Amino acid sequence: MRNGDSSMGKVQADFKTLRYPLPITLVGAIVEGKPNFLTIGYFAILSHLPPVVSVTLYKNHFTVKGIKESGAFSVNIPSAGMVKITDYCGIASGRKVEKSKIFKSFYGRLNTVPMIEECPLNIECKLFQTIETGNNLI
Repeated sequence: MRNGDSSMGKVQADFKTLRYPLPITLVGAIVEGKPNFLTIGYFAILSHLPPVVSVTLYKNHFTVKGIKESGAFSVNIPSAGMVKITDYCGIASGRKVEKSKIFKSFYGRLNTVPMIEECPLNIECKLFQTIETGNNLI
């Protein structure tokens, strides 16, 4: 569409239409002394300098307990070949299922958050701010 060309109609979208696709992410934290991972669909880069990311989690998720206790978490971007195991981590709660053996965990400079060796991209994060929005924490 060229500048000023209105031959193509606008599509009115609601919030639910706009929220996908987003990168599926595995968030990691130590919970009750063990690595735990949670699949989330809300991850964003907020700033490059300083580097700041945002993850959105339901405040009752098991992993949130570990993030609050340690003040740190990991962001792990899975490969396309990890679809099944990533989906499983989003369905199975760490309260009921031992997730520490699902992946090969490693630790970086912070030495406090588990990261997933099988994921091509891993980011160690210190908790900077928590914002409560309804039943979510961002």
